[in-house]
Amino acid sequence: MQTGKTAHRGFTLLELMLTITIAAVILGLGIPNMVQFIRNGRLTSAANDLLASVYMARTEAIKRRLPTRICFSADPTAALPVCDGTGMQGWVSWVDTNNDGAVNAGEDIIARHGALPSTLTLKSKPNGNAGYVAYRATGFSPPAADDLTGVVLCDLRGNQGLYGGTDVSAARGVLISATGRPRVTRSRTEIGGTELLNGGACP
Repeated sequence: MQTGKTAHRGFTLLELMLTITIAAVILGLGIPNMVQFIRNGRLTSAANDLLASVYMARTEAIKRRLPTRICFSADPTAALPVCDGTGMQGWVSWVDTNNDGAVNAGEDIIARHGALPSTLTLKSKPNGNAGYVAYRATGFSPPAADDLTGVVLCDLRGNQGLYGGTDVSAARGVLISATGRPRVTRSRTEIGGTELLNGGACP
């Protein structure tokens, strides 16, 4: 009885080198796009979170028929948060029953938001106002010189144009109108204009 021999054949060195070369090309093309995708996701998430918090404060003012506020806090998790933050540490919104601009005992906290990723930079206008946005019981913002009019969120790419230098910015802007209605913008013109950066830079 004869035993048949089975031939075992592996990769040749040429085939292995070709496979590694193709994999390297695919990774070289894919990794930069993945990094940009992650950066865009962080910015979009942060901008949408701030937008949602402002909308919630406005909605609660109308629903409860009481003034509400949102502000940046260095410790938004505190029992009585203080409006002393830059926005990078987070923010808090509450029912400002006595309309004094401070979180007092007995006043309901509407929402809290924790710190933003360290890769992001936040700039607010006017600068140093602790991110105040106030709402009357009607849902409109009272006229105040120090009320927040906008926020720019960016990473190391700044306000550069995407997709071949178009007006679509890598940064995100949150604009708050005189009536208190917020919206997100990705326009380089709006972000770099007088409403937000006013010719400045981010980061």
